[in-house]
Amino acid sequence: MQVFGVVGWKNNGKTTLVERLISQLTLMGYKVSSVKHAHHKVDIDEPGRDSYRHRTAGATETLLATEQRWALMHEYREQDTPKLEQLLHLFEPCDLVIVEGYKGANHPKLEVVRNLNKDGFLADQMPNIVAVATDKDDLTINLPQLDINNIQQVADFVLQHTGLVAKSAKSPKVSNDCYSPDQQLLPASTVWQRMQEAVSTQVFSVTLAIGDCINRRLAEDVTTSYDSPLFNNVAVDGYAFNYDDLTSAKDLSLPIMAAEANAGGSAKLSLASGHCIRVLTGARMPAGANTVVMQEDVSITNASATFPSDCKANANWRPQGEDVKAGTIIISKGQQIRPQDIGLAAATGHAQLKVYNKVKVALFSTGNEVYELGEELPEDGIYDVNRHLLKALLKSLHCEVTDLGILADDYHTVGNALSAASQNHQLIITSGGASTGSHDHVATVLRDIGEVHGWRVAIKPGRPLAFGKVGSAFFLGLPGNPVAANVCTLMFGQPLIRAIGGGGWQRPKSYFQKLGFDVKKKAGRREWLRVYQAVQSNGEILLKRSASHGSGILTSMTRADGLVEIDEATSSLPEGSLVDFIPFASFGIGDA
Repeated sequence: MQVFGVVGWKNNGKTTLVERLISQLTLMGYKVSSVKHAHHKVDIDEPGRDSYRHRTAGATETLLATEQRWALMHEYREQDTPKLEQLLHLFEPCDLVIVEGYKGANHPKLEVVRNLNKDGFLADQMPNIVAVATDKDDLTINLPQLDINNIQQVADFVLQHTGLVAKSAKSPKVSNDCYSPDQQLLPASTVWQRMQEAVSTQVFSVTLAIGDCINRRLAEDVTTSYDSPLFNNVAVDGYAFNYDDLTSAKDLSLPIMAAEANAGGSAKLSLASGHCIRVLTGARMPAGANTVVMQEDVSITNASATFPSDCKANANWRPQGEDVKAGTIIISKGQQIRPQDIGLAAATGHAQLKVYNKVKVALFSTGNEVYELGEELPEDGIYDVNRHLLKALLKSLHCEVTDLGILADDYHTVGNALSAASQNHQLIITSGGASTGSHDHVATVLRDIGEVHGWRVAIKPGRPLAFGKVGSAFFLGLPGNPVAANVCTLMFGQPLIRAIGGGGWQRPKSYFQKLGFDVKKKAGRREWLRVYQAVQSNGEILLKRSASHGSGILTSMTRADGLVEIDEATSSLPEGSLVDFIPFASFGIGDA
């Protein structure tokens, strides 16, 4: 956690600058907290309120909790006023704490100068003021002077001075390089970490008949109240006996009892000493028997059975509780229910299961150039590929999708749609409009009406990705290119949906597989290559590029079996390298 301050004489615009700085840094993907130091007596509580009455009654600390926020009020009483360093320990982990005030503290600070003060500059009187933010061009001070109206310049200075990003002098800008350090893109791992920290189960549960539970996530552990099998039972049609009786028989022959044990028979039969008994699959094992031989291996002569010399003791029957014991958890909470899980639930007597509802996703596209299928397409128009692609993908991830159509590139239109969708959905997904163009409003709207947890990521494809919240709904802003939208939904949307839907946070599983081509890429970004599995003449499987890898080339996805993930540190890989291969089946889609 880094600390940076903003100071200045009264009425110079400190609070306005802090507000704009927090907004800019948050939009850039940093987690920011703040401290406001006030010299006058301030009370955030009102006389007469219950919490105020608690404090005046003598409570040292009173916590006021609402649905939107909580505030902990601490009365110093006879204690000394704490120093800033002590207060900073109260914060949860974050990237940066912006401190307004505390002029004499030792952290680096920026002085705001809009109006000259008769007492001179604070920088000449207070420690660690490292720059000045001003709208004047004639200040006589030997410090870096930042344009107070250029909030990006101020944010860049703070990030470089605190070491949150490397100084551009150490990272020369590469011409037309959208992944250069100057772009200050977030690592994919940071976005995943922020998602994991922010997300929890957001859906309610419902009890359904087991036949309706396929692919739902279990909302509570399923236990069995009895053993399965419920009793010792026969595994094959044949003859049961006590192995000691057989080994004592001179010719490996035993007389056959008249009774027969069969499945569903209610009688609890006992084996007569020195005898064998005819048994059928599923029957209760007769008391006293401990071995069964298949009928095909038994010779029958004159009501006597002769057994092979190589038959083994304790064979061909299932002991009570062999599958599961009473009280055992047989299906775990959060697990996605498969056909075999339904079979096990039925075997242990569960006719119904408590499962989570599907995640409700609001989906819309943005762009004045985007048109509905069936409409006449102008020269500069494109059909809405993403919405149809993503709707199908989200349904395959077992979401309940609300299709909200195409939104115009208009700030208020986007804002109103996000606000409305947040009222009755757990996740909002948009495609397009998340970049930095003058007509791209998604990130700006998210900052203004919600929370930006991450924006612009060092990945290919998908750099403009945005993540945050609007009200209680999570938000995922996808790029406009179809392949980037598809890949980002798999790599970021799928684990997010899983966690929202009760499955906990888990990225899709990858497997080592051999690369069938050379790879060269820029270090500093994570890439996902679309590949298919090619079986060689010797039976070996190599991963091959599925098609040209532009972000708009959908055949690179339709001809692919999965994705190869290459991390930020790697710049090249020779053919034959073992790489992380993520088959589409790892996302719950495509062939296994």
